[in-house]
Amino acid sequence: MEDSNYWTRLSGRRVSRRALLGGTGTLALGGAAAMVVGCGSSGGNGGLGSGETPKPVPSEPTIGGTVTQGRLLAALGIDPHIDLTGLDIDLHLYPYLYGWKPGAEEAVFNNLAESLEIPSPTEFIFKLNPGFINSETGGGKPNPAAGEEITSTDVKQSFVRRGTSITAPDKRFPRKIAGSSDPGALESALITPDPYTFQFTMADPFVPAVRDMANPTWGIVSAKVLDEYLYLSQDAFGAGPFQLEEFRGNERIVVSRNPNYAQKGRPRMDGKTWIVITEPSSLYSAFRQGQHDINGSVLYRDDYDELSGESDFRVFQTPSLFYPVVHLKMKSPFDDVRVREALNLSINRDEIIAVIWRGEGEYNGPIQWPQQKWALPQDEIREFYRYDPERAKELLADAGYEGGFTSRLKLPKVTGATFIADTAVLLKEQWSRVGINIEIDEVELGSYISSTLLPGNFEMTFFPNLPYDEPDRPLSFYHSLGVTGSGNWTNYTNPELDKLINAQSEEFDQEKRQQIIYEAERMILKEHGPQLTLTGGIQYSARWHYVHLPYEIGQDPPDDVGPIGTDDWTEKV
Repeated sequence: MEDSNYWTRLSGRRVSRRALLGGTGTLALGGAAAMVVGCGSSGGNGGLGSGETPKPVPSEPTIGGTVTQGRLLAALGIDPHIDLTGLDIDLHLYPYLYGWKPGAEEAVFNNLAESLEIPSPTEFIFKLNPGFINSETGGGKPNPAAGEEITSTDVKQSFVRRGTSITAPDKRFPRKIAGSSDPGALESALITPDPYTFQFTMADPFVPAVRDMANPTWGIVSAKVLDEYLYLSQDAFGAGPFQLEEFRGNERIVVSRNPNYAQKGRPRMDGKTWIVITEPSSLYSAFRQGQHDINGSVLYRDDYDELSGESDFRVFQTPSLFYPVVHLKMKSPFDDVRVREALNLSINRDEIIAVIWRGEGEYNGPIQWPQQKWALPQDEIREFYRYDPERAKELLADAGYEGGFTSRLKLPKVTGATFIADTAVLLKEQWSRVGINIEIDEVELGSYISSTLLPGNFEMTFFPNLPYDEPDRPLSFYHSLGVTGSGNWTNYTNPELDKLINAQSEEFDQEKRQQIIYEAERMILKEHGPQLTLTGGIQYSARWHYVHLPYEIGQDPPDDVGPIGTDDWTEKV
């Protein structure tokens, strides 16, 4: 029987591209994904809305033209190793080693890497494709590496920068490579025997490693650019399919075709523009009026049903991997498990689904519900997270808080993403029913990440985690070392749970790994923290009929698709 685990399939083999320059290969972070502060998706099945009558598609894609896409959230920056709010833009501007099919759990070599050889579970040897030439400009400024080829040295320096960045979302993988938290150790561990070979050997096995390197935070930037610029938040000097023309993150971002791009005939379009409108109804109105070709506003079922009945639009749906949670600092009163259980029991998750997700959604456990291979069964999660405010009051009294208590809930202030504040207000109201008084403190997003979340400067915080399709990342929030590998934001520690999380990250047999993950999740449930997991809903996308994307949200891409944006096309040329 064929082994379904991608690690086992890859170990000891050379994994090759599929005629990269001829136009095959796939990328699972694809054309319709909205990777903006958690508004992304993977998994599930997209499809035409019921009742939609799509217009005929021309037999051959047209070349040229531009499209405009609405954007609800401002992009604070477009530095792939530092900024997290512009990752969807970064994917257009920089090359990456390879893409990923989350459904099939396969690395796809349609980008910078020609092949990957894994002689053992800790050894990685990449062969790079020649011909990835840096663009001439980046936002109107000359590219310091203009006309120069991306080589293994650039890959190495990008890995060092990404692995040591203070805002990197996960440093555990780089530290597995380095064998320590010393930045110098990481640089020494990355080997470049020639311009087209990049390799390293990890100190310990790490199952999520192959998936991790397809993450949009691993953009490859020229070493010469990194030497000249400390930050790239407002500029982009890359060798990806597009080059930056204009970046005003609160208003508009404009990219144009990179004439030096390695894959001939790609990208198909001349360029793309994102228009930022942080008022949801205005953003949706601009799409309906034809000012935007691709919708950027949050859609709900009634919007989907309305658009599905009109042949001018193409609409799709899939489970959202948006993963909202409340983090608790492990000090009084939250270091008492009775208080944490009382908080859980007084959350009415069905009410959250009804109010926030318009009646469409499921409960999240330690791993979000669309990750069906790894998440606990929905009936088990719903049975555990029952709503019982009377029992919550009893537990608070037993813990010495009969009259309740007051705490401050910090959350990021993200103009346009009203569901964040709306959820916090609903939680405040639900907890007030059992005597818990919550003071809501909104913090500007940039300051929230650097001054609240990363240093753990909170009592409680509501944080909309980025979407994950690999189970290790959500589990790492419960590990004593946290997602950074240097300490948990919440000061939570559980040595027995640490052992399980470590064990699953080193277990290559998928069935055994699944059982370890289930055991870890059930242990986490009994702890009622340090995260209180909430609910997730359904994600919808829409665009005008003349815009064609090679695959939809929730779908694994076909085998003839290049990196993100390269195969998008429009009939309006």
